[in-house]
Amino acid sequence: MKNAAKLTFIGFLAGFILLFSSCIEEEPVIVPDVYVSFSINLDLPDYNALNSVNNSVKVLNEGYAKSGVIIYRYSLDEFYAFDATCPQHISVVTSVNLDDSGAAGSATCPHCNTIYYFPSLGYPSSGYPLKRYRATLSGRILTVTN
Repeated sequence: MKNAAKLTFIGFLAGFILLFSSCIEEEPVIVPDVYVSFSINLDLPDYNALNSVNNSVKVLNEGYAKSGVIIYRYSLDEFYAFDATCPQHISVVTSVNLDDSGAAGSATCPHCNTIYYFPSLGYPSSGYPLKRYRATLSGRILTVTN
């Protein structure tokens, strides 16, 4: 009889957890998923800006609609990668532009003037954040994937 009570309790607990976990809202996917997988060598001149913390570069012809992928150096060992497509108006595919040639840690959409802050994980002051990709450093090679 004790086993039946335990099974009933476990079943009730599992159902309770499922009920409330399904109520958690997930962030909507604004920028559609596309295959992203490329590597850059931080020793190449095009990526010199990434040798300093709080700098960024834009890698063209990658990401959604080939709008580019922005790579931001957050710390000595940590990089963030963002799709450059502005998620505020996905029907008008617009690529955000780096502010101050990548040294400001932000980018601005030329269509809606939304400013995205890289240290804040690509969030603007209001609205949807930039889509993030995984950035992995191995020696001097940085690989960006999804």
